[in-house]
Amino acid sequence: MRIRGKPLFIAAIALVAIAGLIAAFTILNPTPPRTVVMSTGPGGSAYAVYAEQYREHFAANGITLELRSSGGAHENLQRLTDPDDDAAVAFITMGSLGLAAEDELYSLGAMFFEPLWVFASDDEIANRNLASASEKKISIGMPGSRSNFAARQLFGLLGFAAGDIPFLELDPQDSVSQLKDGSIDAVIMVTNAATPLLKDLLASEDVTLVDFVRADAYAALYPQLKKLLVPAGVGSLARGLPPNDVNILAFTAILAVRKDTHPAIQTLLLDAASHIHAAPDLFHADGRFPSTDTFLIPLSPDASRYYTSGRPFLQRFLPFWLAILVMQILVAALPLLGLIYPALKFMPSAFEWAMRRRIFLLYGELRVLESELPGNIANDSVGEFVENLDALESKVRNLKVPLTFSNLVFALRSHVNVVRARIPKDK
Repeated sequence: MRIRGKPLFIAAIALVAIAGLIAAFTILNPTPPRTVVMSTGPGGSAYAVYAEQYREHFAANGITLELRSSGGAHENLQRLTDPDDDAAVAFITMGSLGLAAEDELYSLGAMFFEPLWVFASDDEIANRNLASASEKKISIGMPGSRSNFAARQLFGLLGFAAGDIPFLELDPQDSVSQLKDGSIDAVIMVTNAATPLLKDLLASEDVTLVDFVRADAYAALYPQLKKLLVPAGVGSLARGLPPNDVNILAFTAILAVRKDTHPAIQTLLLDAASHIHAAPDLFHADGRFPSTDTFLIPLSPDASRYYTSGRPFLQRFLPFWLAILVMQILVAALPLLGLIYPALKFMPSAFEWAMRRRIFLLYGELRVLESELPGNIANDSVGEFVENLDALESKVRNLKVPLTFSNLVFALRSHVNVVRARIPKDK
């Protein structure tokens, strides 16, 4: 038995299924990219140090994290909000972004404190006597860095106009090297306490960590700032460096992504962050970071679920790419199941309709022949009528249908015999 509409019906289902798969993979986006670009920071900075650890974590999961150095937080922000740049993730600092970034970026949470450090080899600066600051050589970090921006803001708050101080814009490594050999008088930098350069400065007898005696006032006026205390002796207990507790100010670094960053990549970033930033630091206890703290920029919905419920279900039990593969299969199955289930329910009805239609079409032919009876057949047409009736009877005999439709076929054959019995004998 062969149903004429069956191939067309199956083809229609196949086309709709393919369209459903394309739509599912486009809308649900189950496949993450193989390469992700991360904007980092200058060499030796916390951003650059941590980015290397993120790259290792991504490589262990089969994803290439391409690192691109930058001047710091402000340049990272510019890259993330530039539609022509391919950077998808970067560290930025709370308070460093403009309102425009709110609509373009998501935060994956706060990752670590970024203290504002002022180290001086000059006694006047070390004692906070800034009357002669315009005559000093002060490095504030590279253009586009958070250090550079914060230093200019700081001196502006202290009453200095733009251009009053000829700042040097050196990278962190050059700044520390020249400060220690006396080539410059002070360094202002925003960096994490765990960076090697910072540890080196805290343990140096040739420089002094400047105390922010009005740290509470800064923190009250600028909510993005935190007051932190550097304990005496934390640089070197043996040499008692620094000799006294020192008040400093700190920003908080957040990990930001473009809003179209794949959810699986966001999860992988959060996994890396949980391993890298959860360890205790000079200024925070174990497990303090990463956290949902943010400023201006909204927390990603995927990050919110991660902080509330942990890793996605499949990624808790399967390697990253195997979990993605299972998710792809599930995504592919959804439109197919949505089509196959109703199709399976519809097929019996369609099959019954097709079978009845074939039988009823033969009934239609028999009715046309029957309309010529009685007495409407010319003598010379009886032979042709009998041939047509024989052909129709042959079609009925050769009609193959399931047993459930045999009663209809039997009735049709009986009606053929009834018509045959009505053929006039004298014609």
